[in-house]
Amino acid sequence: MVSLVQTSMALPAFLLGLPSGVLADLVNRKRLLISTQIGSLGFSVILVGFAWVGEIDGWLLLGLTFAISCTNAFAMAAWIASTIDCAPQGQVTAAIALSTITPNIARVVGPALAGFLIAVAGTTTLFISVSAGFLLSLVLLKALPEAAIRPKLPPERMWNGMRSGLRYMQHSTDLRLALRLVFVFVATGSSIWALLPLVARVQLGFGASGFGLLLGSLGVGAMLAGFQVTLLYRHLSARQIIMGGGIGFAAITALIPVVSHPWIMCILLIVGGMAWMAVNTTIGTVIQTSAAAWVRARVASVYLLVVMGAMAAGGVIWGAIAQHFGIQEALWLSAIMIVLGLLLTGRINIKLGSETDFSVVKQYPFEPQTIIEDTSDGPVAVEIFYKVAAGNHSLFIAKSRQVGQSRRRNGALAWRLYRDLDTPDCFVERFLVDSWLDYLRHVERQTRIDKEGEEELLSFATNPTLSTRRYIAVA
Repeated sequence: MVSLVQTSMALPAFLLGLPSGVLADLVNRKRLLISTQIGSLGFSVILVGFAWVGEIDGWLLLGLTFAISCTNAFAMAAWIASTIDCAPQGQVTAAIALSTITPNIARVVGPALAGFLIAVAGTTTLFISVSAGFLLSLVLLKALPEAAIRPKLPPERMWNGMRSGLRYMQHSTDLRLALRLVFVFVATGSSIWALLPLVARVQLGFGASGFGLLLGSLGVGAMLAGFQVTLLYRHLSARQIIMGGGIGFAAITALIPVVSHPWIMCILLIVGGMAWMAVNTTIGTVIQTSAAAWVRARVASVYLLVVMGAMAAGGVIWGAIAQHFGIQEALWLSAIMIVLGLLLTGRINIKLGSETDFSVVKQYPFEPQTIIEDTSDGPVAVEIFYKVAAGNHSLFIAKSRQVGQSRRRNGALAWRLYRDLDTPDCFVERFLVDSWLDYLRHVERQTRIDKEGEEELLSFATNPTLSTRRYIAVA
């Protein structure tokens, strides 16, 4: 039953994570959060009622846990995106760091607090506290300012929104590398989380309260790092924080099997919690600062899915290794794998993105002479003609690949650059989108860094005015 409860908590996040990100990008986030919190409050009140009269059983707990987890899953990306929406100009990076810190701290501190409440006051008090938390969040949400005005174009459908979000991440090199890095670190470093109950019971002879002490030590370290990590961004690069924190966490993992004194173990876990938080918060901040505003919630949902998936997979793997070879050997192997993973994935030039780089550039929409009655008609092909001096061909082609990547991120299904066989100095850039509405979205999504890439490409062109043609499929 315990494993089923864990599944009922994790499964909704996996099933609803990406759809929740699409919803958070397409609808009013404040209303979405209020709706989900009302649902969570209702289910938690039902849980309190059954616990109060002593009629709660395992299957009822399982069902209500699953229902609360579903409402929370729909809200998780909206929470992160809303935190960023509320940030004043110039503070977006700090807000992104805060939005990344919050779920990481909750993941560490929540179980420790729950264990403490159960031990001190019982499960009914725990359920009442959870209900009070949902009620408090509703009160605070009332004060949340409305988000900026949404684009005037009709919102995407759910399936198309999921496709466009995944396509954005597929064609963003920085995002792909950062997601790979966080998966490797969390999967290799999750041994402490998976094996800490065994360390408490077998190595230290602790019971439930002792395990809560160890878990609380990790939580204290996570909170200490969470409140200070943004200060590190002023003095250290993201790569330095990730490599230093990762190696530090590997060292803590390797030392845990040889420590038998409880207070020394607690100190080690506090340091480990700090290192864990510093690495995950920094990678999460890199990911969010490298995403355009229109897709930020979808990127956040995928980031959370990657972290939870890595934790789940790592827990199973390290548990199996500990069962066959021992706790000590599993932790030492984990420490080695953390370092190897950092060496293999940490060589990338990972850096925090800029608030201005991913701000949307105001565009003047193209008005076709032919009236398009149904904006869902398509596909639409766009061709842009360039004339480039012979000495700049290689530079032009290299730059065009970067522009092509940004076109695909913003919605292009296909992109190619062609050279005219009759006139070698003439090139044609051609990309395809699903419909006329998708072309309008493509234009609307362009960020400052996308615009700068296009301007660099245009600097190679010798023709004074570019010729751009747009075609719509009719047969």
